[in-house]
Amino acid sequence: MAVIVFEDVWKIYRTGRGVEYPALRGVSLEIGEGEFVALLGPSGSGKTTLIYLAGGIDVATRGRVVVNGTDLGRLSESERAKWRRRNVGIVFQFYHLVPTLTVLENVLLPMDLAGHPPKAERRRRALELLDLVGMRDKADKFPSQLSGGEQQRVAIARALAADPPLLLADEPTANLDTENKERVVELLVEANRLGKTVLYATHDPGLASRAGRIVEIRDGRIVRS
Repeated sequence: MAVIVFEDVWKIYRTGRGVEYPALRGVSLEIGEGEFVALLGPSGSGKTTLIYLAGGIDVATRGRVVVNGTDLGRLSESERAKWRRRNVGIVFQFYHLVPTLTVLENVLLPMDLAGHPPKAERRRRALELLDLVGMRDKADKFPSQLSGGEQQRVAIARALAADPPLLLADEPTANLDTENKERVVELLVEANRLGKTVLYATHDPGLASRAGRIVEIRDGRIVRS
């Protein structure tokens, strides 16, 4: 069963002077349940735009984006936010941890927003996820007290917190050294083993090769899938 379906999707951005910039040009793509897919392409190829459309952060200019059975183009912004809390975990390039919350509180936050799992189980689940990413001993630290690699591992735990079926990662290793890059990719592999459908964007062919399938994008078009 396809979890992500793009049907002739265009995304066109407009500058303040009315100039149009097409970030995606007629993309059609299906990603099946349980797949581990790398979205490979250089900077400016449309990777981030595709990730954002799949996560309901943005909407297509033309075409349809259907994720987990929901046509995202038919939802309002508030409806997409509510849908996202239960269906998608997103790992960003620059971590996006809440600086005033501890590591544990950052992982608890998506569960509180989604109302899932039951309140009595949330702390236990958060600590289990921090164990998974090797960060339980930093549960009481703040993001500013962590290295970039440690922050990204916490971000992965946070993305998995509400137990979404889909995990999206936008260049999650771009700001990390080689050792931490490998560790982050291993965590994505582990998330896939746990049953998540994983789509991650990268410009690194070596890291892309760890996926079960590579989808290559250039100039807003899929050139290999």
